[in-house]
Amino acid sequence: MKTKRLSLFLIIFAFVNTVFGQSVPTKKELVSHFGFQEFTIKSSPKNIHYYAYQGKKVKKTKLVLYIQGSDPSAQFSYRIKNGKTQKLRWFRNDFKQLSDEYLYVIVEKIGFERVFNEDKIKVPEIYYKENSLDTRVSRTNAVINKLNKKYNFKKIIVYGHSEGAPVAAKLGTVNKSISHLGFWAGNALPDFYDFLMESRKRLAKGEVTDEEAQKQINETIDYFVNTVAKDKNNTKKDDFGYTNKRWWSYSEPPLNNLIKIDIPIFVQVGTQDKSAPIDTTYLIPLEFARLGKKNLTYKICVGCDHGFNIKKSGKTIRKWGEIFKGFIAWTEGNNK
Repeated sequence: MKTKRLSLFLIIFAFVNTVFGQSVPTKKELVSHFGFQEFTIKSSPKNIHYYAYQGKKVKKTKLVLYIQGSDPSAQFSYRIKNGKTQKLRWFRNDFKQLSDEYLYVIVEKIGFERVFNEDKIKVPEIYYKENSLDTRVSRTNAVINKLNKKYNFKKIIVYGHSEGAPVAAKLGTVNKSISHLGFWAGNALPDFYDFLMESRKRLAKGEVTDEEAQKQINETIDYFVNTVAKDKNNTKKDDFGYTNKRWWSYSEPPLNNLIKIDIPIFVQVGTQDKSAPIDTTYLIPLEFARLGKKNLTYKICVGCDHGFNIKKSGKTIRKWGEIFKGFIAWTEGNNK
């Protein structure tokens, strides 16, 4: 569960460009190098920074906004290696698959608005103090509202991956201008339920005895009830790099928010996802059917891990790009 760069919780890879000569890039140089522009919205306790990829300067009629996972780090950074400056971008090439009518946007995590040396990143204290489901929802909501006021979009597509999935689900209950929602590699139930099920899986595999599994389960429940729930606003990080405030805010079952949404929803999961196991997501199509809701598309990538990669015969087959392309095509054929 540790939130380290390139951990299983995020499973992304950096897009790198090496510049000859050692220098520290300015924020504008770093962001614009990858074709993005940085914008700011005044907010308390910290201004909201977001990045937009506009491509060719034609009228933007559609917005695609991506909500990243839990990694506490900047979207852009740099590294000095062998006397050369490497400029880094920590999200995928989805924006390159879009036509010029789209505006692609990603919101910076709170506290990570300055330029960071990738080898010397120290997570700002304000990140731990403010990081929560509601914080990410409110800041992302503010960005959508500002952009929609300017462009009056015909379509607003939001997709979240990993921790970004429950953020997208909650956001979908708040912002009524969103037209399409993507819920990727997220849990239908809270993280702590996954932890409990992991102990049962270890038992089923013969890795622990029944007594050992139950001991783990009791300890997990006790930790949530007597540590997290009793001090839910505590912002001191634990051994996993999270705070009680973060754990508590994400204990709200994402399924509860998904069923409140009436716009088209695209759920994408992988059978080999170890960070957000597929198991609880089976509840999503069942609950939608029980409630008579027809706005769900539920996709399973067989063999895919948390980042939608398939490891086969020593090779890695990356499915993310294909899934994103299918997702955008799906938005064209699915309307409320």
